[in-house]
Formats: sequence, structure tokens, C-alpha cells
Amino acid sequence: MQISTVTGQLATCLETVEKALPVRTTVPVISNILLQIDSNKLIFSATNHEIFITVSMDHEGSDSGSILLPPKIVDIVRYFPTPSVSIDINWENYRLDISGGSARFHLYGSSSDDFPLNSVVSASSDETAESFSFDLSSFKKILKEVVFAASTEETRPAFNGVLFTFKDQTLTLTASDTYRLVVSKIQDESWSFKEVRCLVPAKALREFLRIAGEGHKGITVGYQNSLLSVDFGNIYFASRLLEEKYPDVSGVIPGDYKTRVVIERKLLEDTISRAALLAEGKNQAVNIAVKDNSFEVRVSSQEGSMEEYLPVEQDGESIELFVNSRFVLDILKIRDEEKIIIDFHGEGGPLIFRLMDDSSYLYLVLPIKKVN
Repeated sequence: MQISTVTGQLATCLETVEKALPVRTTVPVISNILLQIDSNKLIFSATNHEIFITVSMDHEGSDSGSILLPPKIVDIVRYFPTPSVSIDINWENYRLDISGGSARFHLYGSSSDDFPLNSVVSASSDETAESFSFDLSSFKKILKEVVFAASTEETRPAFNGVLFTFKDQTLTLTASDTYRLVVSKIQDESWSFKEVRCLVPAKALREFLRIAGEGHKGITVGYQNSLLSVDFGNIYFASRLLEEKYPDVSGVIPGDYKTRVVIERKLLEDTISRAALLAEGKNQAVNIAVKDNSFEVRVSSQEGSMEEYLPVEQDGESIELFVNSRFVLDILKIRDEEKIIIDFHGEGGPLIFRLMDDSSYLYLVLPIKKVN
């Protein structure tokens, strides 16, 4: 059979689904891309057993079938010299003849019989699965404001995930690397959730953010015992859930603050960025002091020193401590509010970054107890 299509559109589909291919695997079949063909769709799928991506594009034809495409086809189409491309498939030996203009490529695919797509299809259609509608741009924004705090150290598997807690009309996202913590809540009166906890790998969510694109199109987010899925446009993305038990982090969030400041976010971001230029060591420590409605940032290292004072609205006692400058910059760069609240809980207690007139989000950072 022959497939004729626009090169750019085909390249976009292949480049998207390629992101689910494994870097290395002991199961050779999943090193390939599954192509399923029916009378009006080309459906490309790939998996590394942790994430699953399926992308479809329109196609007019009378034949149907499926074949495993070698991963090299992604680069071939990406750099194809003509705006349209033709692919002839020989079903007897799975040979692919790819042509356009004066360019000719010959590749060999393979049978799709052993490709593990059925487990995803059956899971996504499970009667116990629940789903809810969301705006893609809003969902991406929420993920970006949480996923950065998850751990990347494989020795802490539970903290490699973002906890999704569904209850009543609220979805709560929680992420931590044990040195900092993010909690974000989203509410919608149209939702009606059973109480469910899903631990989603942070690296899967980061991959989703890379493929999601722009726009305000609606999406469907589904969850069940083994998968969290996002269905949007012509793309279906699913991630296996982590089986580790996520600890109860509510106990690390203190109650009343001892010191609260309201400060201009961008002004603080610029100041911490300058201080970070001279911060040293693994902790990238800077010194913070609050006194008499002044927020002082200091750093001293072998390369030099700096100090800078910022005006703040202060409530409570004076305080001085050290903090990881990168942790502070992470929240200041992600948020876009004009002003931000910082609560201090004594010299040994955490800093909590909060939003003005919005209790749905908090970011907790532990201070550095000892500067090396």
C-alpha cells in the first residue's frame, strides 16, 4: 500500500511519539514505533513501559494494517528534502520505500504482533477509570508550578513523583525532594471525585510538558489504579503510576508564622540572582536577614562578597538565616505575581512562600543549618 502525506505533518507526529522510545531496553520490540493504518487515520504509538504516547493524523486510503517502524525513520522524515513524502509498504517483507523528488530510502520494518499496546488500550477503557475536563494551558501552568520541586535522585523513589490527590471538588498536587515542598490545590464545582491518590513520575510529567505545545484547547485527564492519562487533540499521553507510598507531608507545614514579609517578586528575583553569582558549594547558600521593614541579602565567598537591601512590609520579629539561592530562584522565576508573601518560622524553621489573597498554593523551603 502507499501513503502520501505532507512531510512536515508526518515529521511532527513522529517527533512527538519518539519521546516515548526507550534509551535502552531488554525488550527490542519497544525500540520501534507502531504504525496502525485504517481508512482515514494514521496512528503512531510508542512506549518505554513507563510512558505511552499515541499520535494520529488524517489519511485517505482504502487499506488497513499495522507495522513496526524502525526509529531511524524519524530522522529520515525530519530531514526529508521535499514538502511531501510517499511511503510504500510491502506487507510480505515489511519493506518501506520512502520517496520524494530525487530522494529514495529503503527501510525494513517488522511485525507488530508483539507490540505491548493492548495493555494501554485496555487500561484506558477500564470501567473503573475516572476522568475530568481541563484547559490545556491551565493544566500545563499548574504542572510547571509543582513538578520542579520533585526529587531527581533515584535513591528516593517516592519523591521522584508528584502526588495527585482527588477528593470531592478538589485536585491537590504535592511534590518534594525532602528539602522543599510544593502544595497546589485546584477546585472546580463541576468535579465530583472519589478520594484517590495517584503518584505520577515527575519525569513523565516533564515529558508531557515538552510535547503539550501551546493553546487553550480542552483536554481530558483520566486516572485509575495503574495509569494517569491526558487526551488532547490528536495526542494521547499516559504514564504508569509509581507504586511507592507517598509520606504524609502535612506535619511539616507549620501553623502561625513568627515573621511575615510582603515583597516585590521581580525585585527579589533580581537580587537573589546577583547574590547567586558569588554563592558557593552544593547548597549555593545566601544569607537573608529581615529587620525594620528591610530585607537584606548577603553572600561572601572566596571570589568576593555582596550585600543588598530591599524594602518590605514586615510583620513580626527580626530574623536571620541561610537559604539555598537556587531553591528561592526556582519559585520566583515560575510565579508571575507582582508581590509575594514569605513566612518565617524562627531560625530553624522553614520559609514558606505564599500568594497574595490565594491560599491554594504554598512553597516550603528548609533553611541551611550550617554553611560549609
